[in-house]
Amino acid sequence: MTDTQSQEPAASATSTTRTGRSDPSDPKTASTGAADFADRWSAFWAEPDPASLGTLSHPEIVLHWPGRPEPIVGLDHWQAQVAGTLERFPDLRLRVTAHARSGSVVFIGWEATATVDGRTAVWEGVDRMRLVGGLVVESTVVFDTAALRGRSA
Repeated sequence: MTDTQSQEPAASATSTTRTGRSDPSDPKTASTGAADFADRWSAFWAEPDPASLGTLSHPEIVLHWPGRPEPIVGLDHWQAQVAGTLERFPDLRLRVTAHARSGSVVFIGWEATATVDGRTAVWEGVDRMRLVGGLVVESTVVFDTAALRGRSA
């Protein structure tokens, strides 16, 4: 066992999570787990509902979001961020364009669309997520926020 492995909590003794999904942090099922997680992430953002974020995110998630000086900490705060974003952009949808994994880290490239100032805006971004037990414990979201500022920017 490496130092890194001993510092991270064990997801389970098997290669599946408590819900029976493959665990991307388990090297034996990592490629399947990354694809499974990307599918779940994609399904969420196809019809986003802040109440269902617990199927993707650990209760103590730490999320680094563009334009915020401090990370979002905790599932309840992450749900509030998504709810506020959907209030401003109710038709926001994200589509997976690529995904990859390295150990317990999953990268998802995505394309977003939303109506901004009456016009359809399209932009791309990347989420870098560390998973434990199939849930995101830490995430860094990267995208150019200019598309969200609309014509007044």
